[in-house]
Amino acid sequence: MKLRLATLVRVLAAASLAASVARASTLVSMSLEQLTEASSDIVQGRVAGQTDRWNDAHTQIVTLTSIKVEQAYKGNPTSTVVIEQMGGTVGNVSAFVPGDMTFNPQGEYVLFLEPAATGSYYRLVGMTQGAYRVYRDAVTNQDRVILPSFSHLQAELQSLGPSDPPGTLPLGGFHNYVARIVEQGIHVPHGLELSVAIISTEPRGTGRMRVYGRTTTALFPSKSLVIPAGTEVEGEAVLLSAMWTIHWDELSVRGVHAAISATNDEAEGTLRGRSLVLQVR
Repeated sequence: MKLRLATLVRVLAAASLAASVARASTLVSMSLEQLTEASSDIVQGRVAGQTDRWNDAHTQIVTLTSIKVEQAYKGNPTSTVVIEQMGGTVGNVSAFVPGDMTFNPQGEYVLFLEPAATGSYYRLVGMTQGAYRVYRDAVTNQDRVILPSFSHLQAELQSLGPSDPPGTLPLGGFHNYVARIVEQGIHVPHGLELSVAIISTEPRGTGRMRVYGRTTTALFPSKSLVIPAGTEVEGEAVLLSAMWTIHWDELSVRGVHAAISATNDEAEGTLRGRSLVLQVR
């Protein structure tokens, strides 16, 4: 009886976790440009293994999927990357997170990845939006990508090549399109407001310092741009008349740098730990 009760408690805890995760994870529809910019790494690879286990605190079940990397579109991943997802099955306990990806054993995918909060693992950008299944067409012997069932993406990508069979694209065309997005960099629009927390400073002489911050919220200012929470911003601060004037000059989205221009005035004192809003000019 005690064993059954313990199992029931764990099942209810797992179900509660899945529900809370589902409520907290708003699945924002993202364009391929946004997926690319939000990714620290984009890889093509094959599923090499999968493990479900309790986390170290034994409060939730996580699924770890190992991907053998065959090609990197963005970033510098190792030969094998591990994707962490909440949910899975351990013994009689199961937890399921709606909207997340289910990997097929030995399946091949193009994956849009960002660092997970724990360890050296990754997670999918946009959940199911961050995984494209790759298969070999039996008639043409051509590698093709299966598009997700998001109509906006199918409309966006239909120019990349013949959709035959429907809902698929040639892998080569898909790869070239993503490569062009990576190469073109990012453009931050004028007037965009960024909520920033200053995380560190570096002295640059009397009354001057370099200031480093991170954005505190995710922004989707256009269909071709996403600025994830945690995006790095840098600037130069000058002390004059008991006021720091911070001239922000650089923003880095997942390793891709962009020049910006914004100014904030802050009272004299330690800048580290302050929160502010900067407006790009």
